[in-house]
Amino acid sequence: MQWLIFSKAERERLHPLNVALFLVAMLSVPFFLHTYAGILIVLTGHFVFFTWMRQWNVLRYLTLPLIYIGMMYAPLLVGASVDPYGIWLTGLTVALFVTSSQLTFTLVRLDQMGPLFRILPRLTRLTGMVLAILPSLLRTWPEVKMSHAKQPVAEKMERVALYHLLPVEAVPSPLRHLTRSDLLMGLLITVIYIALWSPVAVGAALVLPGLVMFSKGGIRDAYHHYRRRRFT
Repeated sequence: MQWLIFSKAERERLHPLNVALFLVAMLSVPFFLHTYAGILIVLTGHFVFFTWMRQWNVLRYLTLPLIYIGMMYAPLLVGASVDPYGIWLTGLTVALFVTSSQLTFTLVRLDQMGPLFRILPRLTRLTGMVLAILPSLLRTWPEVKMSHAKQPVAEKMERVALYHLLPVEAVPSPLRHLTRSDLLMGLLITVIYIALWSPVAVGAALVLPGLVMFSKGGIRDAYHHYRRRRFT
């Protein structure tokens, strides 16, 4: 999984506008598939992807659509009729949406879009402070939970809050100038996003995650990853 995560240098290589465009396109994938078979193909593809990465714990979110499907079948207990096909189709769509979200937040980080907030009106330095404190909160909570395991949740949250009362000097950096590679990447993502509206939507949905992975040197990272596994 590590080879999918952006380093600081790789994060700076992706322009925030392209990150935002990829985020919108990826979260739109389940809603632009035109055929029922397409939903099954893309869902199976994402499932195989996560299984291949051997991160079984990330599949726990599939319990959400399963709970939804179970609730939709509940009327059968009182003798009512349901539409099994429609229920499973909606469940698959929900599962695909959550899977796309998981994959999106694995490939890109929302704090990459921090510089975009500087160009929006009526935003102050407080925005940068909030963006800077969120990653710190995510790192601090596991540490507090481990070091104060026997204390109640309220006290753990209080310790996390007290830890972050220090001032945060981390305003988002200015939006850097667009380069030729930024424009080409944005154009490529836009073309794939438009393709989601066409009959080739399934192919576009499968290509989109790979585009960001390969743009960050995914082939190079995969080579070192498998080479290390081979000799260990």
